[in-house]
Amino acid sequence: MGKCKCPPVGPNMSYLVSFGDCMTALLAFFIVLNSLAEEQTGANLHAGTGSFIKALESHGVPGLYESGRSQNAFQGVDSAPLYMVEDPEKRPPDPNGAGPDDTEERGRVTDRQKDDFHRFLQEIRRLNKLEGQPNIEGEVSFDILGKMPSEGSPLTPAMKETLNSIGPMLRQADYAIELTVWATTPSQTAWTRAVEQSDRLRQDAARYLRLTPEQQARFTAVGRTWIDGEIKRPAASVTLRKLEL
Repeated sequence: MGKCKCPPVGPNMSYLVSFGDCMTALLAFFIVLNSLAEEQTGANLHAGTGSFIKALESHGVPGLYESGRSQNAFQGVDSAPLYMVEDPEKRPPDPNGAGPDDTEERGRVTDRQKDDFHRFLQEIRRLNKLEGQPNIEGEVSFDILGKMPSEGSPLTPAMKETLNSIGPMLRQADYAIELTVWATTPSQTAWTRAVEQSDRLRQDAARYLRLTPEQQARFTAVGRTWIDGEIKRPAASVTLRKLEL
């Protein structure tokens, strides 16, 4: 009887199982060694796993990745990592001036939180027109006790007396006035009511003092919550500020 000829079979890919187990064991061994290292900023971990991850993302395996990705051995664009590092002022100065990263690559390590904050400020400047406020050389506040009138004009006799005494200071360009209405309770509804009262108080006070548009720009009003539980809460406060021009 003649021998049976078996049909040809494709290439055997079973070696990938052992290869995958070997790579997993090597990666786990490297992570254990990195956890025992003295440097714990993450730069060592990126230096060891960077090439491993780059290889997985570039060399495609048949049946797992797109065939076109195997044409690129390395990524075209690879952004540098950002790590939280210790305070550089507490570290000894580096004679080479390489920065806080002590790896052989001498890469730049950035404080992630500080970098994100700078990006936020740049985006705010791009979307809004920001102007610096002048420094305050000194200020004095006058508290108005009693209750704010719920109806009619919020200008009480005590408020008018205070405005008559400090209102003429707005004729000078280096003075500003701020009206503060204190909320009755630390709640959202009370704070909203204080903001509305402060805006109405500013409008009535500007008409009472007959302020010009330039003077009204230095006459502001806010609503705030009273944060002191022992000192009696005033209904409103008038703050006169001396500006540094």
